[in-house]
Amino acid sequence: MTALLEAKDIGVRFGGLDALSGISFSIAERSLACIIGPNGAGKSTFLNVLTGTQKPTAGSVLFRGNPISGLPLHRIARAGIARKFQIPSVFPSMSVADNLDIARRGTGSAPALEGDVIELIGLSAKREVKAGELPHGEKQWLEIGMAIATGPSLLLLDEPTAGMTPQETQATARLIHRLQARLAIIAVEHDISFVRALDADTLVLHQGRFFRRGPFAEIEADPAVRDVYLGRR
Repeated sequence: MTALLEAKDIGVRFGGLDALSGISFSIAERSLACIIGPNGAGKSTFLNVLTGTQKPTAGSVLFRGNPISGLPLHRIARAGIARKFQIPSVFPSMSVADNLDIARRGTGSAPALEGDVIELIGLSAKREVKAGELPHGEKQWLEIGMAIATGPSLLLLDEPTAGMTPQETQATARLIHRLQARLAIIAVEHDISFVRALDADTLVLHQGRFFRRGPFAEIEADPAVRDVYLGRR
């Protein structure tokens, strides 16, 4: 399949040390990939490269075949890449609907329909509720909704289930599967129960390099991956 996004031999150095080295990765339209790995493996740095907040010291990123490395953040966002960070950043004094409307109007890309987005994220019954009054998990869903309201082709999720209950975590996995019918998604996550529920193409990042890639069942059964998480490698 033709790649929607392709990263080629990405390297990032901080103070003479390699945070990322030789990272190559691609994802097709409406595909789902999950990136896991121990703390300090370079997962967030890789997302920063894809969104333009970190310029790579080596390699390049192509989106729909066009180079985007080094472009201003707003141009990368308008090209069709949206990111949800670990900590929700919503407007607490505004309603769910108004939060989505602000996100929709703040982009130059073709926006998603607000009502459709509220239904997708499961907050139809809370349309007029202030965002600050939502439980933590629903705030996370609202921010995912704000990201997709901008009409992206690729959604990057940085630990989307952080702080969630087990029930919210499973509901988030179901939400992401619904979203996959519309756009490609890359999720960085620590919660293995969530990664298991996604059951997607899974990549293990270790010491700034991709260590393993494959279906989650293969990754989970790989003793070398367990060693990485236990600090034996």
